[in-house]
Amino acid sequence: MSHADTLTPKERKKYAHYAIASSWFGCITEQLVDSNSLVIIYIVALGGSASFSMFSTTLSSLGSILLLIPGAALCCKFGLRSFYSTSCIGQCVAFLAMAAAPIISFEYAKYIVIIACLIYCFLRIPYSLSWLPMIDMFLLPQDRGAFFGKMRFSYMLLNTILIYGAGKLMGHNPPLWLMQLIIAIAGALVLGRKICMDRMPDNPEVRNNTIDIKSSLRTSLRNAPLVGFSFYTCFLNLAACPLIPLAVIYMKTVLNFGASQIMTVSSLVLAGKIIGYALIAKILQLLGTKRFQFLMHTMFVISIAAMCFILPGNKYNFYFLNTIAVIYGMAEAFLLCLQSVESLALARPGNKVMATSFCSTFINLGVCFGRTATTLTLAAGVLMPEWTFFNITLTSFNFLFMLFLVLAVFGYLFMLLSPAVVPKHEDYYEPR
Repeated sequence: MSHADTLTPKERKKYAHYAIASSWFGCITEQLVDSNSLVIIYIVALGGSASFSMFSTTLSSLGSILLLIPGAALCCKFGLRSFYSTSCIGQCVAFLAMAAAPIISFEYAKYIVIIACLIYCFLRIPYSLSWLPMIDMFLLPQDRGAFFGKMRFSYMLLNTILIYGAGKLMGHNPPLWLMQLIIAIAGALVLGRKICMDRMPDNPEVRNNTIDIKSSLRTSLRNAPLVGFSFYTCFLNLAACPLIPLAVIYMKTVLNFGASQIMTVSSLVLAGKIIGYALIAKILQLLGTKRFQFLMHTMFVISIAAMCFILPGNKYNFYFLNTIAVIYGMAEAFLLCLQSVESLALARPGNKVMATSFCSTFINLGVCFGRTATTLTLAAGVLMPEWTFFNITLTSFNFLFMLFLVLAVFGYLFMLLSPAVVPKHEDYYEPR
């Protein structure tokens, strides 16, 4: 009998509310970093270049690459309570340091922001590793789908409202103090996440279940379908994930969009995710995993292709970008769902923690490599700022969007590595 079976329906409902509330309290900081709009605007206001701003978008995935696998072992060693408590307090301090950066030293403020952002991204890992085992203590298996649907829908809806509201509050050219205030408030709210999690039941089994990283990793590497799917998601994230952060920089530095317009586009990405989460169950049931995966990939291709045609001087750019943002957000929701479903389905019994961490590491490797390569390309200045093609003026950003499109289209070939597309494998190996 599990611990959840010993609880009354009223107790399970109470703990579920605390779990959902914990996600709400940390959602602002997560979206300010993940959507990157406010962070990019803030860094540019502090004198950061386009490449420097783009680098800030790689930090979250970099933290996941470095810490997911060893973090799983550390979580078992130190326990959930101390792990998430350290995480929440550290995240709060990191965001307060970001807000105080111009006060500490305006000359070095952009570097302080990047370092604080990196620390925040590293400290997100202990929270994510603690949260799932804790909700397993009060959720019955038949309640998981409804819980995650409600949690993700409410989480994304709140994010959309807050990001859109912040954009309207900031206006076209927000003062520095207003951005500092928003960042500081977001950091302080992370402590509410700890307060909510303190009221959830602990999971002592996590501390008693030690992980042999070497053995578990070897098991995952020998799982060919898991490795194939991980490689596919790595490549897709490489092609698709730099799109929105680069689009934000493009809007700010070339299209001369105001902060309010940029935040509106970012909020519509979140709105697309909400729509995607609402439709996932029905679309999966209607199409099956194979067609669902093809639809998701095609939506990314459409989003990237449309960005190639966003050219300076077009008065309809803002409306086109709003449409692209919704389609991209839906595709991203579909991808997140596919990653969760397939990584759990491909994990061998007794190796779920390492298998899911292994898959997530590959996913973030694609995100980090794609955004880092984009950052280095912008920083090196190897692309011409403008050139004419068939009487159409293109920029270096348009060239990068076209490169992403080529990679995304090429990614259709890597779908053959996914077990949902090719479910039966005939592995053959004949060493000398």
